[in-house]
Parts: sequence; structure tokens; C-alpha cells
Amino acid sequence: MEASSCLLYQVRGFGSFRIWLCLLLLLVLQNCSPVLSDSPYLVGMGSYDITGPAADVNMMGYANTEQIASGIHFRLKSRAFIVAEPNGKRVVFVNLDACMASQLVNIKVLERLKARYGDLYNENNVAISGIHTHAGPGGYLQYVVYIVTSLGFVRQSFDVIVDGIEKSIVEAHNNLHPGKIYVNK
Repeated sequence: MEASSCLLYQVRGFGSFRIWLCLLLLLVLQNCSPVLSDSPYLVGMGSYDITGPAADVNMMGYANTEQIASGIHFRLKSRAFIVAEPNGKRVVFVNLDACMASQLVNIKVLERLKARYGDLYNENNVAISGIHTHAGPGGYLQYVVYIVTSLGFVRQSFDVIVDGIEKSIVEAHNNLHPGKIYVNK
């Protein structure tokens, strides 16, 4: 009988240890939440595919009519980052796996954002930049110099880039959470 009561005590002792451990964990997590919500900024990130035509389109950049895409090595992305202040001020930075953006790309993206969000995102707080790759599809810029080698404007390239930028910004907008910004020198 003594052995069984000793076993019962060990089981109960282990059970109370688990309860105390859970209570301690709950207390720690409860004290962490103010730190997360104490941030003065909301930060969001979104990413969307902008690969475009996989074959039979001139690649952007080297002004070589023989540089024609013939498959996908890596998928290209649009990555959007939003930083918002509590008073509503915000900034969007979009980084494209593309040679560059253009005025026409910016205009079309801003038109779509205005239709979706009103005046929240506009030419004063949205920056779209490319990584300057020459390994993506061309023909999406409105400037003649840049579309000579692609033998004109390629609607499919243009549409996928504009769609991807918009969808990455929408995803970043929907993912806004308290966050902190650190600056280093």
C-alpha cells in the first residue's frame, strides 16, 4: 500500500509541476504582449509572382534581339513593404525582380490602388524599384528605346508586372502588424 501511495504522490507531484509550468508560461506570454503592441509603427510585407512569359519573349536590358527567353530558371517576384504610423501616414516600397519600373507601370498600379483604397496610397507614398536584372522578360516599358529589341510593347509582360505589384501591396496591407524599425550606421 505504501508503494502505491508513493507512486500516487509522484504522479500528483508531476501534475502540479506541469500546472505551475503552464501558469509560468502564461504569465510570461501575457507580459510579452504589451511589448508587441507598444510599437508606434505597423509593418507589412507582401510578395507575388511576376515571372511573366516563360518563352519566346525578348529579355530586358542587353539590347540584343537574340536574347530570347526559353524557360524559367527562377521565378521573379514583386516584394512590397509598408510602414504605417498610427495617424494614418504610410509609405510603400516595392522591390521588383525586374530591370526597372516605368511611369506607365506606376500609373496603372496607382490607378488600381486608388480604386481599392481611395487616397490611402498615391504617388507621394508609393515607390516602385527594380533590381536591374537583365534576366527577366522585356517589352513592358512604354519608352521606345527599351522596347526596340522586344519588337514592341508586350502586353503579357506588362500585365503580369502590374498585377503582381498590386497583389504584393494588397498582401502587405492585409499583413500590417505592430513592428519596430531599426536604423544602423
